[in-house]
Amino acid sequence: MSFDGIVMNRYVRALNEALITGKVSRIYQVSNYELLIHIRAKGKNVKLLLSAHPSYARFSLTTMDYPTPPMPSQLVMSLRKHLEGAFIKEIRQLGLERIAMMTFLGRNEMGDDTHLTLYLEIMGKHSNIILVRQDGTIIDAIKRINPEMSQVRIVQPGARYEYPPLFDHKKDPHHFEGLAYDKMYLDWSGMSPVLAKELTYRQEKGEDVKEVLTKVFQSDHLYIVQNAPKEEFHLIPLTHLSAHFSKEPLYDGLDHFYAEKDEKDRIKQQTSDLKHFLHNEWQKNTNKIYKLEQTLFESTNSEDLRLKGELLYSYLDQIQKGMTQITVENYYDNTPLTIELDPRFDGKTNAKRYFSRYTKAKNSISILQEQIEKTKNEIEYFDGMLAMMENAGYYDALEMKEELESLGYLHKKKHAKGPKQKKKMPHFESWIAKDGTEIWIGKNNLQNDFLTFKHARKQYYWFHVKDMPGSHVIVCQDTLDEYLIRLAANLAALYSKAAYSSSVPVNYAKVQSLKKAPGGIPGKVILSHYKTIYIDPDPAVRETLTKKGA
Repeated sequence: MSFDGIVMNRYVRALNEALITGKVSRIYQVSNYELLIHIRAKGKNVKLLLSAHPSYARFSLTTMDYPTPPMPSQLVMSLRKHLEGAFIKEIRQLGLERIAMMTFLGRNEMGDDTHLTLYLEIMGKHSNIILVRQDGTIIDAIKRINPEMSQVRIVQPGARYEYPPLFDHKKDPHHFEGLAYDKMYLDWSGMSPVLAKELTYRQEKGEDVKEVLTKVFQSDHLYIVQNAPKEEFHLIPLTHLSAHFSKEPLYDGLDHFYAEKDEKDRIKQQTSDLKHFLHNEWQKNTNKIYKLEQTLFESTNSEDLRLKGELLYSYLDQIQKGMTQITVENYYDNTPLTIELDPRFDGKTNAKRYFSRYTKAKNSISILQEQIEKTKNEIEYFDGMLAMMENAGYYDALEMKEELESLGYLHKKKHAKGPKQKKKMPHFESWIAKDGTEIWIGKNNLQNDFLTFKHARKQYYWFHVKDMPGSHVIVCQDTLDEYLIRLAANLAALYSKAAYSSSVPVNYAKVQSLKKAPGGIPGKVILSHYKTIYIDPDPAVRETLTKKGA
């Protein structure tokens, strides 16, 4: 991986300069693998991200905005208890291994000084963040490992902290003397395969490996490879990949490199249960409507039940209790008809039972039709929610969960009572077109409803893909030209279930011509005085837009 021991070494030195004597003010767990620590250091408030992600583990200062859960986890409560108010005494690295140690000086409930160490271990799927007391006992970890999970190393509260297995035989690239440049750079401590390949490549081109390594250890920038089969970065340009690269400051470089990956992973972690719920509801209603339509078909074609009851009354003298069937002549078409009988009853009771089933079937038709219509609406609703999940960000998904709770599909979790919070405005995307026009995009039903019926002016234009679930796109203009029509239609198609189709029909109309559809489902509208354009969705149009505030 790119964040190797040598890269970690550079960040440890940078963080020492930025954070020593800094005071921890707040701690959050922003995903299953990530901690965000707010620190007051050098007269500034900064945020330190610690990640034990299986693929993207790292630590660095960050300026990114991370979603913070409303309720702290058990781990966060433990970390807050021990670390909030504590001062950072030291940050160091174990050799050039990918193990960083942050030592904190704080006070316990008795007012006594405490020394705690937070270990960040970057080891692929075994990466971990572990808080340890001065005596070496573990307080807690972001990934607990009990004896049933591993016989090699136990990581759980009360266990003794031990280093993971290390490669003690590796050579230290800080000491150039005594190191043979024999292209066996993977035997050097802290060396990732991508840096080893780069050193080999540069050596073959005649560069001095000692000078290259000096540049690596003194670098203040990240060089991020662009347009390569695999994304990589390091402290020097990776020229062996023969690709373009961008040069960015240390902290900003990591933010930019991991931002999209982290967001997708965080959305997946936080919303996997929601997506599973939506799919189950969609599947349940799909199965339900099949059964309802089968029952409706049987009820609609229930005349044979009336006929059998009528014939049984005509042949009562031939029916004896205990018979399982009787064959009689159907006097309507003069053909024999075999009628099943319940042997527990006589002929009259069997006839009544057939008439009862016939009456029940006829009376159920209107109820079944109502249930089918309701189920079709449910299928359409959950199909739309699933489509919107494909483009949902973290906050979009949280609002979708809030919507499901308000409609009674999900039970709302009860939290401890506190001051009543002001209802927040739904999140939505706001973009600026190249002609300066602002365009709003709703990414769930709550956002769609808010944009169309509360936020947009009556003279603005509304776009939405025809007869499919998708986003409401609002063009903040009183008039449209061909450029804006095609741009907004393209966005409406891209943010819909038809994103990968061609010749997608998109309806557009003035906001004032829209009416909210009855039924209480947010985002549904009734159209009048609208036009339709057919568009081939092109993802490249997003590159012509500028995100507002970016």
